[in-house]
Amino acid sequence: MICFGGSTCQTLAREVARRAGLVEGSMEVKDFPDGEMYVRVDTGVEGEDCVVIQSTSRPQGRNLFELLAVLETLKDLGAGKVSAVVPYYGYGRQDRRFMEGECITSKVIAEHVQLHCDEFYTVNVHKEAVMDFFRIPAHNLDAAAILGTYFKEMDLEDPIVVGPDMGAEEMAEKVGAILDCDWDCLEKKRLGPGQVEMKPKGVETAGKDIVIVDDIIDSGGTMLTALKTLKAKHASSVSIACIHPVLTGNIITRLYAAGARTVAATDTIPSQISEISVAPLIADALK
Repeated sequence: MICFGGSTCQTLAREVARRAGLVEGSMEVKDFPDGEMYVRVDTGVEGEDCVVIQSTSRPQGRNLFELLAVLETLKDLGAGKVSAVVPYYGYGRQDRRFMEGECITSKVIAEHVQLHCDEFYTVNVHKEAVMDFFRIPAHNLDAAAILGTYFKEMDLEDPIVVGPDMGAEEMAEKVGAILDCDWDCLEKKRLGPGQVEMKPKGVETAGKDIVIVDDIIDSGGTMLTALKTLKAKHASSVSIACIHPVLTGNIITRLYAAGARTVAATDTIPSQISEISVAPLIADALK
């Protein structure tokens, strides 16, 4: 199998190829002065199975078009089975219409990607229902265990894993299982008009090393509130990790300023906190 890394995932693709024993493919992607994209596959692919690794993160439109262009080119050049690995599925948060007339953006992405490939992989898509839009084999790989392994190597004293909201409860449970420790999630309790209290559902966090995990840190408001809540409840330390570091604004600075011990993420999107690689997860899936 030949592995091609898109602009967003070149380092990740190289590591996946090394771990899975794949041939590293070569291609050229550049922009013309008017903003249009040029794509050329340099490696011969006729009759060869291929995989393209490319996240559709910011700038989403450009990175999506690059993915589609490479996939279609491989098919047009006579490649065998073509697989798409999209570690971060941009537009994956809208899986239904919330208001009449809205575009279901995650469905649009799925419809276009599957026109040009035979199998699809992503990592911790935000809405699991997105996978139902695919008519080809589609796999949602789970990186929770990788987060757990990362924290297992840290010197944490009697840790507790916490999800910042109910949506992260399952991930907190999985990471807690790797660390062999308690887990919990924060719940909101409405005290009155305009008054909301956040607190752990059942586990005592005072004096503990807390690990907060979630699938995405974007603007980070939920994560920041969770951090401040746990610090106010006298947690000994609070470490933070996510799978997809979307990171809008200056949220990393704000998290550290609020007392985070460490803030880490995987490399589904390259960032200043992408210390944890999903390459082993993807390589195992492709073997």
